[in-house]
Amino acid sequence: MPYLEVSGGLANYPEVKPIAISGVEHFIFRHLMANVKIEVPKLFKYQPTIAFGVTDVGGQTHFFRSKYGVVSQALGPLTLTAGYGLGDRLDGLFGGAQLSLWNTGLSLLAEDDSKTPYAGVRYQSPRISWLADANVIGTLMRSIRSTDGVSPRTSFSVGIQIPLGKRFSSERCADGLCEGPQVPVAQTADAGDDGAIHLASLQPVDTRAANASNSALTSVPITYVPPLQSYASVMLSEVTAGKSSDAQPTSIPEALDSSALDEIAAQLFAAGLERVRVGTSGRDLVVEYENHRYNQNEADALGIVLGVASMSAPHGTGKIHVVIKKANEPIGEVIVDRDAFAQFITGGAPSAASASLTMRTHPTYDADSIAWHGNEHTHGLTRIQIEPVVSYLYGTEYGVFDVSLGANIEGFVPLWRGAELYASYIAPLYNTKNMDEGRVFSDYRLRGGLNAVELAQSFWIMPQVFNVASIGKFDYSYVGVQNETTVFVPGRPDLIRLRLAYLHHEPGHDELPSEKNAELTYRWVQPSWKLWIEAGVARFVGGDKGPVATLTRWFDDVSVSVHGEHSGQGTFVGAAVSFPLTLRQGMKPGISQLYGSEQFGLDFRTRVGSTNYLSASAAENMSFPYSTQQYLLNQGRFSGEYFSTQLYRMRDAYLRYGRPGSDGTTPKPHVSVPAVSTGAAVSQGICGKGLQSVSDGRALTPVNCE
Repeated sequence: MPYLEVSGGLANYPEVKPIAISGVEHFIFRHLMANVKIEVPKLFKYQPTIAFGVTDVGGQTHFFRSKYGVVSQALGPLTLTAGYGLGDRLDGLFGGAQLSLWNTGLSLLAEDDSKTPYAGVRYQSPRISWLADANVIGTLMRSIRSTDGVSPRTSFSVGIQIPLGKRFSSERCADGLCEGPQVPVAQTADAGDDGAIHLASLQPVDTRAANASNSALTSVPITYVPPLQSYASVMLSEVTAGKSSDAQPTSIPEALDSSALDEIAAQLFAAGLERVRVGTSGRDLVVEYENHRYNQNEADALGIVLGVASMSAPHGTGKIHVVIKKANEPIGEVIVDRDAFAQFITGGAPSAASASLTMRTHPTYDADSIAWHGNEHTHGLTRIQIEPVVSYLYGTEYGVFDVSLGANIEGFVPLWRGAELYASYIAPLYNTKNMDEGRVFSDYRLRGGLNAVELAQSFWIMPQVFNVASIGKFDYSYVGVQNETTVFVPGRPDLIRLRLAYLHHEPGHDELPSEKNAELTYRWVQPSWKLWIEAGVARFVGGDKGPVATLTRWFDDVSVSVHGEHSGQGTFVGAAVSFPLTLRQGMKPGISQLYGSEQFGLDFRTRVGSTNYLSASAAENMSFPYSTQQYLLNQGRFSGEYFSTQLYRMRDAYLRYGRPGSDGTTPKPHVSVPAVSTGAAVSQGICGKGLQSVSDGRALTPVNCE
């Protein structure tokens, strides 16, 4: 977060001596700690960097507790640091200097932590493009003199520094594709230069001059209008077409309309989207789709749809309505001005498109009155997701880090509208000795077998209130029901979430108690900060009750969060990180589709203010295998305010995966007979053999045509 740095550590000091407990490690002093540092904002031009911090916060023991203030200033290649601390480790004046050796990546270091002086060298590699633009940093340090009877020592460390949240910044995406800043190409007067034109080099279209003249531009399907006439309000979707002084004729030629709609459907099917159908409502273009191929972020699929629709829409189209479906259930409608988005796709600024983008939870059109092109019944038969699953303990008296590692194999079968059959199988792969059968942490070892089989049904209780109910087998030996209700707060990107679960043991497992869990939270969301705060109350699995709170910060598709829970069992705090373990563009849908986890999370939690002993069920919520947030609502990033901040990513996705020929193939136009959707009529041209021409006979051939 801006001006705030939170870190943690584990101190480990082995002691070489016999131990009374057989089969475990020697007794070791281990200490968990958390550190907090706050930076002072820049108030004037030449102000140095000023920060205050505390090390070893919380807990009952404070072996490394210090409070300090520090000032840092860069002077050319030299960076000087000075500070003053009070405490166990930093006690008095401390400081250091770092001298960069030209552009070699090497730096000379000199430091003093108020007790021991150090000298060393550091190397920082250039950005590694294939490793998420990471730097590899190696540091070699040597203490100059002994301290407290400890002789001088040499230490060596290697780290990887990965910049987060910059993949789709305006600097990286200036040329359309987000590939990092490019070296500007000098303008030349050579008329024979036929090299590629960068999008960023294109000048904005002079719309007034274009409209006033009879140039060839007036015959191009994409028209641009002055920003002040079309983008004056964020709620542009509420403005009627008749109020525009330069509105296009309301009638769209049927022949052009039909061929353009077939072309849009063909391109979207070729991009690997499902249940695609395209139609018109007045002067607006309507596109419905379902995505299970671009699983890192729904913004990728949305960008492909908006890009294809804006570039191929019939002449005179006003707005584009894109309906996002999951399990054939509409869960959101994104509306954007066609001309604004088309101008952005071709290299324009994102401001007009962002201002015109709005989102609703329910479609605003009458689906039964639209002549659809495409086929909402064309979808993959099954999906298989494989993700790692871990159970781990750290910083205990028996081991630094004990882990049980396995694979969670999850299967999805779409059924009727809003319904999916879900199954989860856990396959243990490895565990440390302390988690072997009969050892001290054997209860924490992963259990293999069928973890869950459930029927999940999603539906809208009322506008703004979305519900997912699951019934089946859970947690290996329980049967019951889990229900998650999500309320979209009107006028805000905020959410209210209610999660309820009741599980009863299966026959033959009478020794197991029933499990009950309830949690009610409010999530305050600030998309421009990429942050949300969620707080509420819970009735935990163990029967204890209390408040919960979580602060989450997003860096593109990586989230970092800190959380706290309190109940009669104690107070707990922790930190978590989650990131996608699947390709940005995955496998096309078909008979079966294999992919990784949309979000794989690691959580580190510890007890506060008392002896930090293990208590597995204290202040613990139940896991929901069929997660509404993960599988349906884009990991919770599901609002018009959020998608309006992802325009550079949307454009990049369209240029990479949605533009004709971007995957090495060119989708063939598919002519289908328009059919009014009554729930039974289908467009035969897109189903069966006709589908092969949409996807060039590749992975979409084996599909379910209902």
